[in-house]
Amino acid sequence: MKCFTYLSIIIFRKFKKVATMNTNKYVHTLSTILTPYFNIYRDEKLGAFSLPFYAHYHRRDEKYFMTKKSKIWAVENEQFIFVWQKNDIVTKRDVIQFSEAFINHVPNYISNHQDHMSTVFIGAIVAPHACDEAIREVKHFRKLKFIRFGLHGWLECYIAIISLDTKQLFTHRKARSFTHVFEKPFEEDVR
Repeated sequence: MKCFTYLSIIIFRKFKKVATMNTNKYVHTLSTILTPYFNIYRDEKLGAFSLPFYAHYHRRDEKYFMTKKSKIWAVENEQFIFVWQKNDIVTKRDVIQFSEAFINHVPNYISNHQDHMSTVFIGAIVAPHACDEAIREVKHFRKLKFIRFGLHGWLECYIAIISLDTKQLFTHRKARSFTHVFEKPFEEDVR
């Protein structure tokens, strides 16, 4: 019996090291993929959570009449991706704590510019595995807020879990168009 227990502990420790390497590799590959389109800020904090990086995308579109001085309209779209690396299983409690810290810090990143149209915030949890309750929580998490009754745009908040052992992405169905980039490191790993 003791031999079996020691053997399972050794196997678990080896698995945990492999999983840690995989999360590190995934986070590095994801940041490399995002670099051409996003500004990457490394080793950041989101409340009590240490983030390997967060990414910021900013786009501004304008329509002119004859010269740039006679602007007809302008809109700004932004996207933020906060990546939290967890080296063991993600539980419902982890998702709730991360989402609370995430929602509490969103106002720090909102643009107050009059041409602001939309901002999308995505909190990504990278882990070897996620329990079913955590997946259910993430699939139901969506926050939508209109800024000044929608006159100055809106913001959307989503959370995603990237399960490395199953190579799956779990998120709200409306976030699929924003989170498809999280599946690209799996494609890079195959090559």
